[in-house]
Amino acid sequence: MRARRPLICILLLSVAALTGACAEQKREPDESGNGKSDSASPPPTWDGKEDAEEAMQSAARALNAVEPKSVFREDSGTTTLAKGLNRTLTMQGQRPYTFDIACQTPSAHTLTLTLMRGDAESEWDVECGDREADQFNIPAGTPVTARITPASGEAEGIISWRLNTIGAEDVQDCVDDITGCGS
Repeated sequence: MRARRPLICILLLSVAALTGACAEQKREPDESGNGKSDSASPPPTWDGKEDAEEAMQSAARALNAVEPKSVFREDSGTTTLAKGLNRTLTMQGQRPYTFDIACQTPSAHTLTLTLMRGDAESEWDVECGDREADQFNIPAGTPVTARITPASGEAEGIISWRLNTIGAEDVQDCVDDITGCGS
């Protein structure tokens, strides 16, 4: 029986060493706790449903990051980069509005958003992948058209947007991002 003890000890030490080596190779989770490394560059395309669902969740988080406390959602939607956006937004009542937009793509991408009301038109760059959505202040009144030209080729990505009424106290910076701050 004594001869087996050293053999058992050697066996146990070997198993412990192998287990320790495997544990050292395990990736440390990043701050979000998802186990992915920050050093890996994003894939140029999405591999499936999971990537698209993750993009939808990221866009929702970006939209939630800019949502004021006294908000009433009037309209919202999601589209793809391939379809673009061409939406007429109705703005009734007296309260001001925000048009919030976020996009997610598998690689760096910038969209051009055009906001139009009557003869007034403004263009804005929207960076895909931002942690906070881009937010535009629009006073109540006649309808506004939000347009993003469909992406050419095989561009993958989503565009999520919301139209909210807000309290006058929640309007930040410019009162009308279509006509400009000087109006």
